Amino acid sequence: MKGPTVSQLSLLALAVAAAAPGFAADTATGNSNENVIEEVVAVGKPVAQGNNITTDAMKSQQSAITSVFASVDNLPGISISEGDTFGSDDWSTSISARGYSINLNEQQLGITVDGIPNGGSNYGGGAKANRFLDGENMEKVEVYQGAGDISSASLEALGGTFNFISADPLTEENLEVGLTSGDYNARRLFVRADTGDLGANTYAYVSMSDSYNNRWIGDGSNGHTDRTHYEAKIVSNQTNMRLMGRISFDDSSENNYQGVTLDAFEQNNDWDHLTWQWTGDPDIDQYYAETWGTLRENLMAYGSLEYFAGDSTTVTVKPYYHQMKGRGDWSPPYQYNTDTGYTYYYVDDNGDPIDDTTGCGSDLSCYSYTGDATRVSSYRHTHYKKKRYGVLTDVESKLDDLQTLKAGFWYETSERPESRDWHKVLDSSVYWYYENDPYFTQYEYSYNTDTLMWYLQDTLELGDLQVSLGVKQYLVDLEREDDLYGTDKVTADSDSDVLPNVGVVYQLSDEMEIHSSFSTNFAAIKDEMLNDGQTAVNNVDGEESDNFDLGLRYNGTGINATLVYYMVDFSNRITQVSNSTLSGIDYLNAADYSYINVGGIKSHGIEASLRFNMTDYWEVYSSLTANSAKYTKDIDTDGDGDADITEDNMVAAAPEEMAVISLNYDNGRYHSSLSGKYTAARYGDTANEDRLDGYTVVDFNLGYRKEVDAGLFRAAEVNLVINNLLDERYLGGGVEGSYFIGAARTATANLTVEF
Repeated sequence: MKGPTVSQLSLLALAVAAAAPGFAADTATGNSNENVIEEVVAVGKPVAQGNNITTDAMKSQQSAITSVFASVDNLPGISISEGDTFGSDDWSTSISARGYSINLNEQQLGITVDGIPNGGSNYGGGAKANRFLDGENMEKVEVYQGAGDISSASLEALGGTFNFISADPLTEENLEVGLTSGDYNARRLFVRADTGDLGANTYAYVSMSDSYNNRWIGDGSNGHTDRTHYEAKIVSNQTNMRLMGRISFDDSSENNYQGVTLDAFEQNNDWDHLTWQWTGDPDIDQYYAETWGTLRENLMAYGSLEYFAGDSTTVTVKPYYHQMKGRGDWSPPYQYNTDTGYTYYYVDDNGDPIDDTTGCGSDLSCYSYTGDATRVSSYRHTHYKKKRYGVLTDVESKLDDLQTLKAGFWYETSERPESRDWHKVLDSSVYWYYENDPYFTQYEYSYNTDTLMWYLQDTLELGDLQVSLGVKQYLVDLEREDDLYGTDKVTADSDSDVLPNVGVVYQLSDEMEIHSSFSTNFAAIKDEMLNDGQTAVNNVDGEESDNFDLGLRYNGTGINATLVYYMVDFSNRITQVSNSTLSGIDYLNAADYSYINVGGIKSHGIEASLRFNMTDYWEVYSSLTANSAKYTKDIDTDGDGDADITEDNMVAAAPEEMAVISLNYDNGRYHSSLSGKYTAARYGDTANEDRLDGYTVVDFNLGYRKEVDAGLFRAAEVNLVINNLLDERYLGGGVEGSYFIGAARTATANLTVEF
């Protein structure tokens, strides 16, 4: 299905706006309930950096079972791609903004929750925001594209930061129960209890959710996700301080989606080549969906103390603790002989390995052995752990009506063990059940990272002109120890230069302002790079990017709009080439990726958004992105003498055009929206050989809410959400040469009751 052009969608958005009969006062929820506090909801914060904020309508367009990332996708410049509608597989999640990416190979965008760093977004040692936050407990998401906020704490924020903000407790007692059911056996239970006032202006809530869904590809034993999640938050507002504490625990077991080649997608756009029936043939069963697993447990606790020292100074302290443990599962179609160093596919009559010394693989006729042989296979576990704790401290002082000083630091220490072991499958002809004790431990590493970031910013108010001048620096020490073989310790310092951050905001009127910013952003080298040895990291620098924004922002009665032009110069770029793009799967490779430096990227473009209340109940939202991101030099990544990355090639996986239009209705009882997003064709690989077609995804939701004055229930709400309404088939995110198939049409229904 071919999507509309960007010009068609943008003209449609302008036509709808021009035809609107008038403006209406905006409210936080769009309804006329007199108990709702009215406020102007901006699409961006009035700061020098380009930024956008999600709206309530963006949340309502997603099912309750859906990952919190889904509501961000309609913001300008942002592309969110997940293996299914629910975002239930971290392995297949990809995020793109201005040529920067979060995927299996790259982590170039920062993620924070209430300003607390997430600990990285990579598959092995990281945890994205969906591990810490349920959608019902999320107030909004602030997205700083490009420059980002100077105080933002992340070692990956080359292209800006996503800050997921949790909702505060309600001021009255309330019990909320939600039930969700949908396609692909999707089901979810959500319960949240708000305490009301505990005394001394203190409020709290506790919530839990339990969810399940099958993969949308295949039938029967096609894999599934099972997630249990808990949260609690307490807030206390005192005369000269605000206290907040929050804790979350997430236990997820996910079966993965597999990326496919462009040719494979063109042959069949409904199958990722994983299977859902055990055959007893390990060559086939290595692709059995239930053996492709991601298991994660995440516990994060943090607090915040905001102390107001008079009218001019605020001191903020945020301590935090995060613990993660998990596992990645695969099923290699062979076993490994620890005595000889060979793999083997068969054992003889005595149960002894028949080593594959000549590369015969599973072709028994190729072997010189003529006796009876029994086929064998393995179940491979990669164990991931992380324990980190840290603190963020900020001091903001207004010296007079003209000048504000802000300073702070972020300190974190992190321990990340990682190991890999192999287990014998008990009987490959029956099922994948394996021996609990491993027969082979491939590696055991311990990574330690100490991070100190400091910043200083001076902001001057000169009438309608605001100028901010700031600097920040990262001091990062990394260390890797080999706990299995006791080889030499590998260390690295990944310190940044002193990085500038400059911003200007000029108030053209009460509603309109012009803003501009420049900053140099930094990403430290990843700890897994230390696996290449001391020599390899001695000459590796962290990545840096220069980001420039120039924009207009309008926040008026009933209409909000942003327009930003940006330029990016990304130097010292480090990336990874996935071994999954090679022929077959190299299960024995100690690292899942090979690390290369591909030089720089330059990009520029325009991001625009419009949020317009046509009447008291009708709202239209539209966003437009035009992005040009190119590589800046020739790079030979495989050493064959030919450039695999060519200067002026388009950056892989970076859409050149995106456009969104959403029509939303909310009268306080009924609410509905119809939203369409067009993503233009883009290249999937650095060689610009895989051209992935553009696509349009349309989402629809319809809901009804009833407030009850008396009786057992306080309120009841029913919601129907249909994602990918037109059942578009397309390739979403992924890595070079391996792309995830976009989810098919998915319908879910939710019933929420409040007591």
